[in-house]
Amino acid sequence: MSLAMITEKNMEAVKIALNDAISDIDKELKEDVTGRKRVELLDYKDKYLKVCNKLRQNPSIYSLNETELDIVAGGLNDAIQLLDDLLESGDLDDFEKKETMDVKDECSHLVDLLAG
Repeated sequence: MSLAMITEKNMEAVKIALNDAISDIDKELKEDVTGRKRVELLDYKDKYLKVCNKLRQNPSIYSLNETELDIVAGGLNDAIQLLDDLLESGDLDDFEKKETMDVKDECSHLVDLLAG
């Protein structure tokens, strides 16, 4: 597997995953988070935002350096966790479950491509 297999549609999924991870971090930051945990969350948010902004300027996987690719993989893993939580919540109808599973599978596939 190689990065050449990552399509424009995949890159849109990456941006969505990073934005979802940023939204989740924002939600966590509104809670009573202090000290080291708060610093870690702000650091991840900053990294995700920088990669998102770079992808807005040039939506190609090749525009990212190795560190940024690692950040993308982390954001995808965060998104997979969020999707798992959503699936386990029992709040989805059958159509929404299928859609959520499809997005989760795409995120997992992208993590595999980035790890390859």
